[in-house]
Amino acid sequence: MPPFLKPNLKSTKNLGGYTFTRLQEVKTVSNIDVLFLGSSHAYHGFDTRIYEKKGITSFNLGTSAQTPLQTKFLLSRYLDKVIPKEVVLQVSPFIFAIDGVESTVDIVSNDFVDIQSVALATKLKDINVSNALIYSSFEDFFNKKSSYKEKNSFASTVYVSGGYVESNDTGYRGNQYIITDFEFKKIQLKAFDEIITLLENKGITYHLVYVPITKPLYTSISKQLDFESLMNIYGGYHDFNKILSLDSTYFYDRHHLNQKGATIFNNKLIEELKLLQ
Repeated sequence: MPPFLKPNLKSTKNLGGYTFTRLQEVKTVSNIDVLFLGSSHAYHGFDTRIYEKKGITSFNLGTSAQTPLQTKFLLSRYLDKVIPKEVVLQVSPFIFAIDGVESTVDIVSNDFVDIQSVALATKLKDINVSNALIYSSFEDFFNKKSSYKEKNSFASTVYVSGGYVESNDTGYRGNQYIITDFEFKKIQLKAFDEIITLLENKGITYHLVYVPITKPLYTSISKQLDFESLMNIYGGYHDFNKILSLDSTYFYDRHHLNQKGATIFNNKLIEELKLLQ
């Protein structure tokens, strides 16, 4: 494609989120114990290998910047195929405060296009989403995705079968943040409420998990108490920033756990949530 047509056509393939690989793999998954969903905090946070060692089958369906809008979309598309006994939803104030454009571009670029994709794109009314949808439709029509193979490593990260992304970075060194204030978007709150209703109607146990972030970032967020109150309305909420005390050596950036941090977090999560007990 000529360069002058590219500014509003974004591609997320081979950028470290591994969405294409993950969305291909989920099509082969069925009848598991636990399904994880959420943003990059989810796919960098929930290490499916640790659950496997405990005899728990799982899949990580996290995608970059995933908001409740995209979580609902992915559940509508894959829940009845994957058939999990329990669902773990990664939650944080961030995902309720963004529009979901980045995540929608990511998903429609890397999965098949159908009426659900069009409905999701229509809600956002964004040129980047529309262009990604059109381009992905052409890829489907010409069967381009069937021959595509994504790299399984990028920078210091590696894709692990089961949807997890391992980071081998040794530790994060930044620690200063100004107070962050934002508003939760009504469209995200509505989508989240619909997710909970969907899971309850299907009799699926759910857990709402705030994956650890660095302490300076966590304390810089002004809406933490409002967010906690919101999550407690639904029940099953666990803020692991309060349960664990992890310093910066357990993170590869201000948001995301490295492998050392993820190992501690997942073992504590299994204990805290009493999964399948």
